[in-house]
Amino acid sequence: MYQSLFSGLNIPESQTAGLNVDPGQAFRGDQGASELQGQLSRAQWNDWKARFSPYIGTLSDIAQDEGAPATAAVNASGAMGQAFDANQQALEQDREGLGIQQTGAQADASERRTAIKRQASQVSAGNQARISAQDRQSSILAGGMGLSNIPGQELKQ
Repeated sequence: MYQSLFSGLNIPESQTAGLNVDPGQAFRGDQGASELQGQLSRAQWNDWKARFSPYIGTLSDIAQDEGAPATAAVNASGAMGQAFDANQQALEQDREGLGIQQTGAQADASERRTAIKRQASQVSAGNQARISAQDRQSSILAGGMGLSNIPGQELKQ
């Protein structure tokens, strides 16, 4: 079962949304505008650290996980095997429903053909998943998969 690596993150609401800014502060004293700009910058930085930094950390963990491609390959191969098993069961049920029975030689040939197709499909699915996981890691490291590319997540700003 697929579960997003981002689903466990607990991201607080925006901290800057409730920030009250007094525009008149910019005109108080010699450093009023500088102090106001500093407060706004600190508030924005704290908000970024609270809301976006956990995603960056998770992306970093994904990019540095050396076992991720192998895990993806095993998962894809297993899923392909399950799909073949389900298809084989459906085929057997169809044959039973139609009253068709195979001879021993026909059943053996069908099993051999299915086993070869199953193995080839499992290997292909595993290889494709491994390549995709490596590509994803490379994209994260290259900066091409940032916060805007998190599947299933919308970052509220």
